[in-house]
Amino acid sequence: KGKRIGIASDIITSNKKVKNLFINAVQTMQKNGIELIEDLEFKHPRKWSGPSYQVLLYEFKADLNKYLQEHPNAAVKSLEEIIEFNNQYFPDFPVITIGTGEAVKEPDTVETIIKHLLAIGTDRSSFLLGIGGGIVCDITGFVASIFMRGIEFGFVSTTLLSQVDASIGGKNGVNVNGIKNIIGCFNQPSFVICDTVLLKTLPDEEFISGLGEVVKHALIKDSELFELIEKNIQPILERNEDLLKELILRSIRIKASIVEKDEKESGERRLLNFGHTLGHAIESSTGLSHGVSIAAGMMVAAEISFDEQLLDKDESDRIRHTLGRLGLLQEVKTSWQEISDRIQADKKRKGNDIYFILLKGIGNAVQIEYPLDKIMNKLQVKTG
Repeated sequence: KGKRIGIASDIITSNKKVKNLFINAVQTMQKNGIELIEDLEFKHPRKWSGPSYQVLLYEFKADLNKYLQEHPNAAVKSLEEIIEFNNQYFPDFPVITIGTGEAVKEPDTVETIIKHLLAIGTDRSSFLLGIGGGIVCDITGFVASIFMRGIEFGFVSTTLLSQVDASIGGKNGVNVNGIKNIIGCFNQPSFVICDTVLLKTLPDEEFISGLGEVVKHALIKDSELFELIEKNIQPILERNEDLLKELILRSIRIKASIVEKDEKESGERRLLNFGHTLGHAIESSTGLSHGVSIAAGMMVAAEISFDEQLLDKDESDRIRHTLGRLGLLQEVKTSWQEISDRIQADKKRKGNDIYFILLKGIGNAVQIEYPLDKIMNKLQVKTG
């Protein structure tokens, strides 16, 4: 009935049918050489009986593996290349492409996409599929949530950062004047597909950036996961297949378990902001990757946790050592004024107070409501 955007929309009339459609598509893909690694059902944390969506991890065992073996330096750079190579898995549908980097995560891009959707005759029965990394997921979810007051959407997540973080949990949004995600909404996708093989082609910088969110999940909720990371630095950096599957699955479980209890960040979900108050300010003022920026934020938060006698010296040193060996602790060149301006506009601020996440030991994060001027003083001391 409607245009086909990513997934055939003519049989999507309810969440149950979305799920059934997707299960049928999965079965078809499996027959074509795609192995299902694990299927996680993520229930919406709402008071009423809300829908669920699927988080699925795949590995292409057929043609893509052969291609990667023949082209060891290959990199999947764009949506067009992904579709061109995997066109046997995609229906015939209109494609809208955007650029890369935080510069495209702005309202202008949203307007451009909406104009495209109107031009191709998209209606409320259509389905929007985002194929790419965190920025694509954020923009796709936001556009789908506001276009015609909301159409269904899903993600094919192609970077480590988006597989463990951006595609999970229902946060969608764009930046304004360098302020991260200041316009946005909470809205859950119908499904998320994580293809682990695509991680083999990620540039090192992007892969390492994604590791920042994996470490964050370990620090706030899973001391055993942190121990697994610190004992396997080299295999992780070499992108060991089994280790990556384990890291991704455990990260998804951690984030999903938190979001199920607190979808709209009124309580426990704030723990996922560990390292992000300072990290987002660094990211938008320096252009450093998300993972490197939040690693700097996490290290400062760990130091403040030590100062507050919540975290012991040995644990603080372990965190610094692990982040450093993963390549996540890099020089940050910015001014306190630039950082301060961005923190003042942070979404986590509540009047003259702000929620700040500290560690009461590795794997045990706590949220503390600080007077804004007090935490700003602490951060200024730590950042110089």
